[in-house]
Amino acid sequence: MSIRWLSCGAGTGHIVGPCPSCESTKDGLLVGTVAGTYRGLMTAKCTDCGFTDLFYVDANDGRIWRLQEVKTQAHRET
Repeated sequence: MSIRWLSCGAGTGHIVGPCPSCESTKDGLLVGTVAGTYRGLMTAKCTDCGFTDLFYVDANDGRIWRLQEVKTQAHRET
């Protein structure tokens, strides 16, 4: 999956990329917007199916990391 970072003249940044939920139709597009100096978690929403994905972004550096859920299992000491 390739996500593109687009800087906007209005001081914002946009991430745009293919939706993993619409992979079979190849029509869905993930889009998210943050302030141009933002660093933190953001969501991007698909324009077709409404799927949302979570990313960590650093707008100053134009870097994006996709976050994935990690399955956990409870462990109790006896």
